[in-house]
Amino acid sequence: MIDLAITGGTVVTPEGPRLVDVGIVGEKISMIAESGGLPEAEKTIDATDLIVLPGGIDPHIHTIRPKGFSGQGREIITRAGLYGGMTTIIDFVAPDPDPVAAIEATIEEWEGTSYTNYAFHVHLNDGLTDAQIAEIPQLINMGFPSFKVFTTTIKPGTGAFMTTGGTLHEIMKLAATHGGIVDVHAEDNELVMHEYRKHNEAGKTDLVYMQEIHSVLSEDLAFNRTLRMASYVPGVPIYFHHVTAKVGVDAIREYKTEGTAVYGETLLPLALVTAKSYAEPDGERYHLYPSLKWDEDVEAMWVGIHDGSINTFGTDGACPTWEDKMGKRGIETAYGGVTGVEPKMPILYTEMILHRGFGLKRLAEVTSENAAKIFGLFPKKGAVAVGSDADIVILDPAETRVVTPALMHEGNFSPWTGRTVSGWASHTILNGNLAIERDRLVEDKMAGKLVRRTLDPMVGQGSVLD
Repeated sequence: MIDLAITGGTVVTPEGPRLVDVGIVGEKISMIAESGGLPEAEKTIDATDLIVLPGGIDPHIHTIRPKGFSGQGREIITRAGLYGGMTTIIDFVAPDPDPVAAIEATIEEWEGTSYTNYAFHVHLNDGLTDAQIAEIPQLINMGFPSFKVFTTTIKPGTGAFMTTGGTLHEIMKLAATHGGIVDVHAEDNELVMHEYRKHNEAGKTDLVYMQEIHSVLSEDLAFNRTLRMASYVPGVPIYFHHVTAKVGVDAIREYKTEGTAVYGETLLPLALVTAKSYAEPDGERYHLYPSLKWDEDVEAMWVGIHDGSINTFGTDGACPTWEDKMGKRGIETAYGGVTGVEPKMPILYTEMILHRGFGLKRLAEVTSENAAKIFGLFPKKGAVAVGSDADIVILDPAETRVVTPALMHEGNFSPWTGRTVSGWASHTILNGNLAIERDRLVEDKMAGKLVRRTLDPMVGQGSVLD
């Protein structure tokens, strides 16, 4: 006997969609069989006319907020994610003079407080000594091989975020040698700060000017500078968070072609709306850093998803409230970060499958499989395959709803309020247990587990997604 059977559905395996049944024993997928080929099960989910995918992995979530920033915290964010079919999130451990101690404290703090499985990127900045940077191999050996850096302070007066060239080069060298990956928020700081000064002096401080400050040129300069540096460090993989512009996609494509191991992430607002939305009365609901861009940039995201230059969709989810976001229209006061972890899967199903003609395999890749491969989770996560963890989402393509915060679990705000989308999660299975069933939390239990990671050597070779 098996513990749980999923029968009759279209199962998106690493090889592609198949009409097969999935058997689960304990926390693992134990069998994939032709229809009717499973042994008796203690519980069966009839997935006829439904789509069975690997549980969503979001590589860009912020439940850990820097001092002075609001947000609703990991209980709300991870519960909303579970309802939406997310089974693993990757958060960011904030800069600390002792990164190893910070990780250990974070692990202890998170124990038993997340509805989804979780992992961490480690944020490194200029405040570290050479001795602390030398702890990178230890962090990798502990199961935390991804390191977040900012090439900008984002806004004036927030210098603690930034990693300048020398520190970045040292991080790259250690990551290359010991099996790490460098995650980059890439903007040209000199240009960004210059534009803040000029806009403030001219009184051009409304949100509508944000894309002139966090500009296309800034992304062009920063992406190419980062990738040029990486080209001098054999074996270092680079992952760009929130690619916003066509020039960023072009830089990734060019350097990938030349042999650099580079991966790209975009976010829902960057692929669905433009900077014209900043002029709307509630245009701040879409804002995240660096900024929204233009029509050609939106289309470039989808071209990049098609040709493999863009590999993942993150959320940049901080789960702000309406009060956090609204009324903050200043270029220095705008709140960066959105909600969206719960409707992410149906929004992407609707846009990719129904509107743009992508296949289910590519949907599985950008929502789960690619992030698992890039960040050292695959095949434990990111696959509906024998031996993989039983983290699964089942989508109902016939379930069409209007995004309404009051009917969801991320608080009182969504940038997607009023959008009609199909393919909502009917079931979420976490660690082999049915966690969500038709909008019902089966057991109100924060059962998420820490996932330690080891990168596949092919990540550094740039071939892990081939």
